Amino acid sequence: MTTKRSTRSGSIESNYIPTGLAMRSETKGTLLVREPTTVSSIFLTVLLFACRKYLFLSTHKRLFVYLVLLVASVVGDFIKFPKIYFASSDTFLNQYLVKLGWFWTLLWTLSFLITTSKVFCLNSRSSITAHASRLVVATFFWYFWTNAFNRLEDYYGKCSGGKGLGRSSCKSAGHQWKSFDISGHVFILIYSTLVMISEARPIIGWDKIQDVLRNEENARKEGKSVATTFSNLKEEELQEMKTVYKQMTPCVQILFLVITIFVAVWELMLITTMMYFHTMPEKLLAGIVAMSTWFVTYRAWYSSSFLPPLPGDGFFKNQALQKSEIDYGLIM
Repeated sequence: MTTKRSTRSGSIESNYIPTGLAMRSETKGTLLVREPTTVSSIFLTVLLFACRKYLFLSTHKRLFVYLVLLVASVVGDFIKFPKIYFASSDTFLNQYLVKLGWFWTLLWTLSFLITTSKVFCLNSRSSITAHASRLVVATFFWYFWTNAFNRLEDYYGKCSGGKGLGRSSCKSAGHQWKSFDISGHVFILIYSTLVMISEARPIIGWDKIQDVLRNEENARKEGKSVATTFSNLKEEELQEMKTVYKQMTPCVQILFLVITIFVAVWELMLITTMMYFHTMPEKLLAGIVAMSTWFVTYRAWYSSSFLPPLPGDGFFKNQALQKSEIDYGLIM
């Protein structure tokens, strides 16, 4: 009977089926094993798998697609696309999501950052604050570039109805303000998408944390000296990690699903913006600024030894857990 249960547990682990950190003891032993898999947990696994496949498409491929679409949007400068629902600036998505895009980006990424950092940083407020500083940096660049775009439009623009009129007074008089209008929509949609994807990466390898915790606890029960990710933790720290992980996992999964939905909405609105609004040079420049700002921060700055840390860094680094998931083809 014992041998049969052990075999089933091994098959579950090899397929990475998450069940939180619900553990039980063997009838004739003290070692911890996974709880039996339920239908709901299988459905959640498939859903999260699909979201990861979409969200963690190779960044280079995603950026390449953005650039191709931005350049191809030149077609819209000469050909009028048929009007669809998303072509209107008064739609619900545009008025309450895109125009408040940075608010939604901060809301979901900060929530996800805090819940994951509670595990990675063992509830250390100073460490969680260090992680949150990435969003402070991102907010600074969002504010800097959107204001820079507006100032450039004001400085280099002119009113169709006469000289000496500013942009607001020109529009109030019923005239058109003609200027090189770098697309703030394209910037915020691309930059928000890249930030959300980067901040969501700690979900990679998240399910493996429970396996490492269980292995470490079993090794300590058996008195074995096995080097694991959590070998340096004291007993009370290990128990706290296990408790916090179990508490945070449902929140992490829900927030990851929400982030995936918002990234899908941002990319949908990005496509419609490319089709119906601004000229190609205005959109291309905005896209290059967004991608360059993300690259300098998340790929160059945060990868160095200077603060802020990379998403997922803490008392243990989850790169090894992420690598095991990448090797099994769970993400691209």
